[in-house]
Amino acid sequence: MKVILEKDVASLGIKGTVVEVADGYARNYLLPRGMAFRATPGNIGRWEEMKRVSGRKNEKGKLKALKIAEKLKGLEIVMEREMGEEGKLFGVITTQDIVEEIRRKSNLDIDHRKVELEEPIRVIGSREVILRLHPEVKISLKVEVKKKEGVS
Repeated sequence: MKVILEKDVASLGIKGTVVEVADGYARNYLLPRGMAFRATPGNIGRWEEMKRVSGRKNEKGKLKALKIAEKLKGLEIVMEREMGEEGKLFGVITTQDIVEEIRRKSNLDIDHRKVELEEPIRVIGSREVILRLHPEVKISLKVEVKKKEGVS
């Protein structure tokens, strides 16, 4: 039976591929789990149309991400926090804090999940943070954490 894969299947192929499999494997495993659907002429046509629409949507998203990246280019984020002994902060700086600062400085609304931060910032200093605005568009921002003045 010919099927179109809706998900990547390790032993068969990647999403969108038309593959020939045993009837029982398709009926008992792939189809019930939503991993594939029958490759009828109608389904193949619908799948092609979905790919075209998805491709256009992806291009629009990429263009939007490129515009945002251009606006953020060269932006430096400086955050002041209270500090304890040994240069450690009271609390931490998270992706939410970084996004709020970007919103305040550039008036751009970015999802905090697009900020790649392995762990929250806990010490004073400077570091590069990656913003992945789109699978094909990423930008690096400099985040500097300083001691809040006027606090002992």
